[in-house]
Amino acid sequence: MTTKTQLQQLTEFLLASLSPIVKANNIDAWQERGTLILSGEDLGANSYQVAKWKHSAVIAIEKFPHRKVNPYSLLAMVAAYLIDSGWSRDEPQLADPQIDIDEESADTTTVLIEVELLDDIELVPDVNGPVLFNGARYRVTQAPLYIAETVDTVVSVQGDA
Repeated sequence: MTTKTQLQQLTEFLLASLSPIVKANNIDAWQERGTLILSGEDLGANSYQVAKWKHSAVIAIEKFPHRKVNPYSLLAMVAAYLIDSGWSRDEPQLADPQIDIDEESADTTTVLIEVELLDDIELVPDVNGPVLFNGARYRVTQAPLYIAETVDTVVSVQGDA
């Protein structure tokens, strides 16, 4: 169960994929222009999804060595990660990533990747949690997902007593 935002996950993936050519101090990421979509959905086990956070995420890669790394490889990494992530993009109508490239020198550029993301904001019970909701205390984390390991079934045929 992960408590990292989608932006953190994507940024870590890009850093790992581009390392050691791109250094950690040359990648920065932030969120902007967000919308808090209220839901209050009961997830069971006293957990709730109180909202979704739809925002524009920006990843800035400075000193990107476009002569050492094919820039289309970077574009493919972003696309492949978003496709493989399983994060819904169609239903919430998230825009495709936008890329802005500024030349720094003959060998390096600054690449700005702007991508719309949607994070769930889920609450789980915690008597010391900072969030008061429905008269109880909660903390923000991913709600546990319980999957049945066995199923009991009863089959009856019409006319059986």
